[in-house]
Amino acid sequence: MGVLSWLFGDVDPGDVAQIENPARAFEEPSDVVNDTSLTLQQKKDALNTWEQDARQLMTASNEGMPGRQEGLERAEHHRMADVVRAKRALGEEPQKKSAH
Repeated sequence: MGVLSWLFGDVDPGDVAQIENPARAFEEPSDVVNDTSLTLQQKKDALNTWEQDARQLMTASNEGMPGRQEGLERAEHHRMADVVRAKRALGEEPQKKSAH
């Protein structure tokens, strides 16, 4: 058993990167849905990660802490609506978060 197999089990390390940082691995949340190398659960996990990141970006922006390039490029915004559409394509709904 190689080191990577031991660390990741039978999961491809590339898939792990796609799940843990989907915004870097995919251009659009819908690309996660269309990826044939990921299982349904991996797609859900990747979109949950993307949703969490989007919520953090929205919170930071609302608190007056936008990134230096936020809003200048289409790809630099939080993409929450795209994530919600992708999750719904998989039969999932966005996580319900309270205001506090």
